Amino acid sequence: MSSIKTVVMIGGFVVLFSVIISILNNTGIIKILSAIITPILSLFHIPSSFASGILSGIVELTNGVSIISHIPMKAISVNEIICAFLLGFGGISVLLQVLSITSTSDISIKPYIIGKLMQGCIAALYTYLLIQNFAVFNLDI
Repeated sequence: MSSIKTVVMIGGFVVLFSVIISILNNTGIIKILSAIITPILSLFHIPSSFASGILSGIVELTNGVSIISHIPMKAISVNEIICAFLLGFGGISVLLQVLSITSTSDISIKPYIIGKLMQGCIAALYTYLLIQNFAVFNLDI
């Protein structure tokens, strides 16, 4: 019964955050936030078309990766690197799922959040290094 409750709770988080992403898109908040982070993305030579996917992925992993993967680019390595970051980080939805599981213990969530941010950055860095140094991983057209 405990595992069934956990699975239902995780599914509920995914549905809840998918609805939140939909509300943010429909109200235009994602567009506003995208305009705010576009200058930061330009520092890393990331096109502004990725802003909404990155924001969606930070909130809920599945939707963000889906948006990023559907952005047509000749340089697919940008898609790969951003998806690597999002998969490493996991999104706020995953962080809250972990918090809901660990809330009954005295474990602090702060080191976990910092670790997930680091994991996302390291995953993106490793992906970038693999693409740059091994031709087999470079899928750019």
